[in-house]
Amino acid sequence: MNSATQALIIGFQATIANVRANMQTFLISIVTIAISIGILGIFLIIFFNLNGFLASWNQQVQLIVYLDDDISPVQKNHLEVLFEENSRVQSTEEVTKEKAWQDFRLSQAKKSGLEFDIGFNPLPTSYKVRFKLSDNRLAHISEFAKQIQGKPGVESVEYGKSWISRFEKFMVFCRVFLMATGALLSFGLILIISNTIRLSIFSRQDEIELMLLIGATPGFVKIPFLLEGMLQGLCGSLLSLGLMGIIYFYLKSEFQVSIESIARGMDFQFISQPFLLSLVGLTVLIGLVASYISTYQYMQILNKR
Repeated sequence: MNSATQALIIGFQATIANVRANMQTFLISIVTIAISIGILGIFLIIFFNLNGFLASWNQQVQLIVYLDDDISPVQKNHLEVLFEENSRVQSTEEVTKEKAWQDFRLSQAKKSGLEFDIGFNPLPTSYKVRFKLSDNRLAHISEFAKQIQGKPGVESVEYGKSWISRFEKFMVFCRVFLMATGALLSFGLILIISNTIRLSIFSRQDEIELMLLIGATPGFVKIPFLLEGMLQGLCGSLLSLGLMGIIYFYLKSEFQVSIESIARGMDFQFISQPFLLSLVGLTVLIGLVASYISTYQYMQILNKR
């Protein structure tokens, strides 16, 4: 057994002794970490599902081309040729004035139970243009909409551009908010773990000074406290995963039906495995950094004596 392995084993044994000696403080630190990481995790769950909703909704977006009432057969044929020549278009459906009006009346009758009739048909003929699934589907729709917007016989085009733009801005805000929240929580966790490690150091102050007097290196003295900080981060993150799992199953049971009615085929998702592993790794790293700060400051104080 080499010296490094032996030092780790001794350090781990000392870490267990530190935890037992300061069990109440250790548990409080773990619970605080779990709540903090759990809050961040809940925001991540909501963000991933909003992002999934946007992606699902984007795949269902279709381009609606409304025609002028006085469009000529030549102009109409020219538009149909444009639809056929676009390799990204999956299908095109013409909705006549009569069918549009009939569908509108049926929908109003289902909602209110009353027949809706104003004596004339105000709705225009339109085309529903569906695009093939692709990563840049929305960009293709926007590009094609600009291409045909000014064509003769076209009254207007619609594909929910303003709504999608607002939603995408909201998602950008969510990303910034998550980054800011993560940074603040990380800073707070560093302070919490650092203070916990500092208490462990002061509880063993005489023992540490004795170890240094008999020849122990500062690195050897630091190992138990570094391991303790990492252990706090690991235990807190694992506990937070349990809390997130409970909240996830509650949210799924409450909102899955509503989500399916809005975005067909979309399932309420948990945080993906790579992000979960990153979250645990980040928390362990925070514990290591926090414990290093405390041990470094303590060693600096000893050196000044």
